[in-house]
Amino acid sequence: MKIVMTLMVRDEADVIGAMLQHHRAQGIDHVLITDNASVDGTPEILDEFARDGFATVWHDPVHRKQQYVTVTRMARYAATELGADWVVNADADEFWVTRTPGSTVRDALAAVSDDVSSLTVPVVNLTGAPARDGSGLDRLVYRDERSDAEINAAGIPFHPTPDAVHRAHPEVEVSQGNHVATAPGWAEAGHASDLEVLHLPWRSWRQYSHKVRVSGEAYLANPELAPSPRHHGMQDFRRWQGGRLEMTYVAKHPTAGELAEQSASGALVRDDRLAALVASGFPGRVPDDPYRADEQERLAAIGRALTGLEAEYEPIVHELRTTNAQLLGDRNRLEGEVEHLRELLAELEGYRNRRVVKAADAVGRQLRRIQGGRDRATAADS
Repeated sequence: MKIVMTLMVRDEADVIGAMLQHHRAQGIDHVLITDNASVDGTPEILDEFARDGFATVWHDPVHRKQQYVTVTRMARYAATELGADWVVNADADEFWVTRTPGSTVRDALAAVSDDVSSLTVPVVNLTGAPARDGSGLDRLVYRDERSDAEINAAGIPFHPTPDAVHRAHPEVEVSQGNHVATAPGWAEAGHASDLEVLHLPWRSWRQYSHKVRVSGEAYLANPELAPSPRHHGMQDFRRWQGGRLEMTYVAKHPTAGELAEQSASGALVRDDRLAALVASGFPGRVPDDPYRADEQERLAAIGRALTGLEAEYEPIVHELRTTNAQLLGDRNRLEGEVEHLRELLAELEGYRNRRVVKAADAVGRQLRRIQGGRDRATAADS
């Protein structure tokens, strides 16, 4: 059985080395990577894994949030050129694991029934103390099992959507975000019983602010995607534009008091599996630069107040956006109608001009006939 992982990355030097080492240990045979013009040292780390044959690296300099197209191309290549049996479509901040101690991703996939073509795999965020910088693998060690109400109060709109893993197929399509994989003849995806994904979306303020900026700019550069203004990534991009993102980044993390309380209640569950990667060492690791406790408390309070206000006024803002879109549509429709009337008037004017010219020609011909008759009469009298 051959397992190929696909990966599209951009500026993930703080975590990509750990991610690749982890998945090699989980039994992944090869990783097919598209680097999206990284400038932070990511290509050099990828080259280390390419030199020993574990990774194949492609380069794509276009920044248009084209994940669906890129990952689908890699998944099909894994089927047709790499001889894959299973394809795992992952992001750089995702660590695939099993729930069974001592088991690996390879073990879990080997146990899947032959009649299952694809699986949905639950994703859980890891959280802990926020930091200005750092890879965070030994700091973000709590599974975020908080209720929807608790994460909403922290400014997190929802828990992550499950990922998809699938059997290799030359006509597979992988959705934006790697959440769904489909191919001709496939039944509905099954549910993985022993697989899960540990997710590190907010490793540091430096990493997160950069990700929000480049993702927002990439979405704006690709009008074909046209995310909703309520899309969480675009909401964060507007926060970045308005200088509010750092407070809302810090607010996503539990304070020291919340950490103690929610650990006791089971809303946060300790999970040190990724911390072991720090002990063994990995290329690109960035030491943590955590916020002081008082700084975290102050910024979190501001961030949660801001997200609370955003949630309160979002229906009003959404209504205004909808009304504005309707008005713009009405204006465009009226402008189109006015332009159509201008074209009709121009056509009528041309028709009128042609009629005037024809009438003038007819009068001219009549005058010439009259004048010709007079000339003939004068000649006869002579």
